Amino acid sequence: MDRADSLPTNLAECHRLLLAAYKQAVQLERRATESERRATESQQRIAELDRVLDATSASYEDLQHEHASMLEELAWYKRWVHGRRRERIVEAPSQQHLFDLTPSGAVEAPAPLDSRVPREEIAGHSRHRSHQRELDLSSLPHHRHERDLPDAEKICSGCRRAKDRIGEEVTRVLEYVPSKLEVHEHVRPKYACRYCKDGVSSPPPPERPIARGIAGPGLIAQIVVSKFSDHLPLYRQEDIFVRHGLHLSRSTLCDWVSAAAELFRPLYELQRRLMLQSAVLWTDDTPVTVLVGGEDGSRQGRFWTYVGDDEHPYSVYDFTMSRGRDGPQSVLRDFRGYLHADAYAGYDGIFLGPGSQIVEVACWAHARRKFFDARKSSPREAHQVLNWIGQLYDIEDRARPLTAAVRCELRNVEAVPLLDRLDAYLTQLASHVLPKSALAKAVAYARNQWDALRRYTQDGRLTIDNNTSERTLRHQAIGRKNWLFIGSQDAGPRAAVLYTILAGAKRHRIEPWAYVRELLMRLNADDQRLEDPLPDRWALQHPESMLTYRLEESRNKAAIKRDRRTRRRAQAECH
Repeated sequence: MDRADSLPTNLAECHRLLLAAYKQAVQLERRATESERRATESQQRIAELDRVLDATSASYEDLQHEHASMLEELAWYKRWVHGRRRERIVEAPSQQHLFDLTPSGAVEAPAPLDSRVPREEIAGHSRHRSHQRELDLSSLPHHRHERDLPDAEKICSGCRRAKDRIGEEVTRVLEYVPSKLEVHEHVRPKYACRYCKDGVSSPPPPERPIARGIAGPGLIAQIVVSKFSDHLPLYRQEDIFVRHGLHLSRSTLCDWVSAAAELFRPLYELQRRLMLQSAVLWTDDTPVTVLVGGEDGSRQGRFWTYVGDDEHPYSVYDFTMSRGRDGPQSVLRDFRGYLHADAYAGYDGIFLGPGSQIVEVACWAHARRKFFDARKSSPREAHQVLNWIGQLYDIEDRARPLTAAVRCELRNVEAVPLLDRLDAYLTQLASHVLPKSALAKAVAYARNQWDALRRYTQDGRLTIDNNTSERTLRHQAIGRKNWLFIGSQDAGPRAAVLYTILAGAKRHRIEPWAYVRELLMRLNADDQRLEDPLPDRWALQHPESMLTYRLEESRNKAAIKRDRRTRRRAQAECH
């Protein structure tokens, strides 16, 4: 009976315990669910923070790269505006070339100038001469002026006899007489028979460059040379002629220049055809502003230069209204050989076109400039590459006086191993440089052009850079700072013709006025033998019109440069 009475009590207690356990289990489950939810949220938050951190880090790196790039660009602009343009690195005595330039088995170049020879003894160069250079006045007109004593001073004060003339002293004064305009009247008598009346006879009129024009060959030659060689715009020449006593309007001067260009065009076309027969060409382009009128006002045109080799010594200009590849492709469609050019993408279609026989030769001066601009942000790597490039140029300095075959052999022995070393170093740099840095751009430029940069070692006629064509474009670079723009689209091709004529005179060191004046008369005549007026042949036929002082000046500069580089190499070998 007691056991039966206690059973309900135990059941109630069990029910209560089970209910409590159930509630506790529900609470534990809720807590576990809440913990799992919080853990999931925490993981999501961590993943989100990781993504934000990654994005922030990437943005920070981009900002770092952009900041470094802007600093490099700012430094470049500062140097361009306020600094020196010359890309020269002065080496300290303790920091010379890292590698010997003359390895075992190297080809011997001609003996360099003795570094102990004073610079004054090289090619007649003297920095400490006490006397001035004697001027050659024999070709100038001389005017004698007698400055005698008064008659009273010709009497001896002692014996009162007349003094004898025992000699004379000559004092030379070099004077300038302004140029002048002259009118030459050619009188041609007319004859007729008063009986038969069979017509009037008279001598032929004088030959003139422009038919029925008043301008003589000397005047037109002066205008052309002043504008396209001395860089004097026509409005300045207009003022100069007013000082000489005659006002010649700019429109008249433009007409004369246009007529001269048309007269020279056959000779220009001949030089263009002969230039394309070269085995090696150098080319480059430069912008120029062209007035087009209308809403545009002005556009940017281009002068292109094509420089032939020594066997075809002609420098030819072309003009286009854009920098598209149509311009050089039209000029070079018949060319077969090596073409020195920069990395302009418009040349790619010429080099890689179907059936193209033009071989690209890249420019080490352009590649060097990239590393020169990167020397502030990456000094160690940039200076390492600049040092190697300097050694390549030292090899070229010793190879310049050699024949093409010996020059090629010297390059294969000394330059090729150095290029292999440089190639390996650029590959190493490419793997860890910052993508947007100046050094990365320099490395990418060199590696993209690497085959073309090495090609100059395959033929001794090739050069290490494209400076030959860049020097030729100085005519336009200096000229556009004076005349500022081309007056019309039609004036561009005419300017290219005249620049070509004067570039030939400059290349062969011909006095330009004498050359242009004779061309005006010869090309206007009926005899159209265009081979004789070519600048190389004309220079041989007229040695009196050669600018010999320019030749001496260039030889002196070359001797000084060779001496400086010889001393530097000698110091490098000592260290």
